[in-house]
Amino acid sequence: MLELVAWLAKKGEADGKNLIELSQTIALITMLEGRDEGEVDAVKMSTLHASKGLEYPYVFLVGTEEGILPHSESVDNGMVEEERRLMYVGITRAQRMLTLSYCVKRRRAGEWQFVEPSRFIAEIDGSDLRHFGRPGAEPIVSKSEGKSRLASLSAMLAEKTKPADN
Repeated sequence: MLELVAWLAKKGEADGKNLIELSQTIALITMLEGRDEGEVDAVKMSTLHASKGLEYPYVFLVGTEEGILPHSESVDNGMVEEERRLMYVGITRAQRMLTLSYCVKRRRAGEWQFVEPSRFIAEIDGSDLRHFGRPGAEPIVSKSEGKSRLASLSAMLAEKTKPADN
């Protein structure tokens, strides 16, 4: 991860681009790479702006929290509607499943800040939402399913580490 950060810093300095501009460039390159080859089984990163008109089976919108989506500058400049449209673009890219994620706390400028989920999440019909990973929310998998998966992994590991018969 540190290598990626170092590379991004070096590339940004060389090209005179900030992190947002670099990520948009990477997203554009990723989008254009697979155009002639058909659909590739891979993760694609994209900005909300670059995803307009595209669809994906699974979409993850990361950082759906106040200050990021909507961005604090947009809130300060009265451009919340544009941010709402961008959230809509992101939501409507998903064909099968959409995952929205946000932090409870985030480190900015070396200090921990407690953040709130995006106001746009509250505008989504509650019957369309399932919450995971917070106190009182349903677990991602049931306890019995988790034990079953662990047993399967343990069995596979035992099989792989068993000495070969001669």
